[in-house]
Amino acid sequence: MKYVLHFISYTLILFSLEVEAKLLDKIVAIVDDNIITLSQINRTANNLAIKRSVAPMIYNKSSFTSQEILQVSINKFLIRSKLADIGYTITDDQVEAQIKANQERLGVDRKSLMGFLKQQGTSFDEYFETLREAIEHSYFINRVISPMISISEQDVKNTYFKNNIKDSRMNFKYSLVDYAFPSEVKSKPAKGVFENIIKQYRSSGILPEAYSTLNVSNLDDITEEGLTPDLKNMLKETDEGSITSPVTINGQIHLFFLAKKDLVETEAYSNQKEKIKEQLFEKAILSESSVWFERERNKHYIKISL
Repeated sequence: MKYVLHFISYTLILFSLEVEAKLLDKIVAIVDDNIITLSQINRTANNLAIKRSVAPMIYNKSSFTSQEILQVSINKFLIRSKLADIGYTITDDQVEAQIKANQERLGVDRKSLMGFLKQQGTSFDEYFETLREAIEHSYFINRVISPMISISEQDVKNTYFKNNIKDSRMNFKYSLVDYAFPSEVKSKPAKGVFENIIKQYRSSGILPEAYSTLNVSNLDDITEEGLTPDLKNMLKETDEGSITSPVTINGQIHLFFLAKKDLVETEAYSNQKEKIKEQLFEKAILSESSVWFERERNKHYIKISL
């Protein structure tokens, strides 16, 4: 009998160790006091279609590697921790209210929703938690990331210009500083000399004696109408804050400093600018979020074993 008891005890210990080993094998990451298991990663991989439908801002690709899914899972806990810090927690009641709102919008009842989820190979609990994740992410973007982003009108115009650089309909308006060398210095010195003279003059206010008769004029709100084709192309290809190459006009050598370069708002631009702004904002959100997650990881205990 004693031998039997020892055998049973030994068997139970071995079984316990085996179960514990399997559990440990399934742990692929720890984030503070949160555990992520391999089965959770695999389950997410098998349910990406429904997750993209519920949380497209998070599951924004057609396929994810296990490492990418793990990073998404880690980010979820970082977001949740940040929201807790600023006094915001998504409750079950809030998620339930959103589910009911979705049902009303789609014209379906709970039974139909449950049937649809079953067809998709997911459970109501998984749907519930994915929706919680989506709400948290949306709030995180609005409260934490968005305030760090500013998209200016000039950013939109510059993007439109780059996207439509060969479009002849684009027109610009300039504020220029015209530096005109008199006819007596018309003979061309070595390449780049005039540009260097202007750069020096703009920084120090000093001119070489031979060029002391330089004439400086401010030209505001200059449109492309009336400009020669060569000058129009030169200004169009010169960046704001830069100096053009020398150009001869009426016997004088001119260089222009582009103080301001604005795209004249055309109908084509007006039709595209809001979409461009949205695209720039979405791109900035991805960039800022990536930086935020990288920085936030250093503030938490994270151990990865995948």
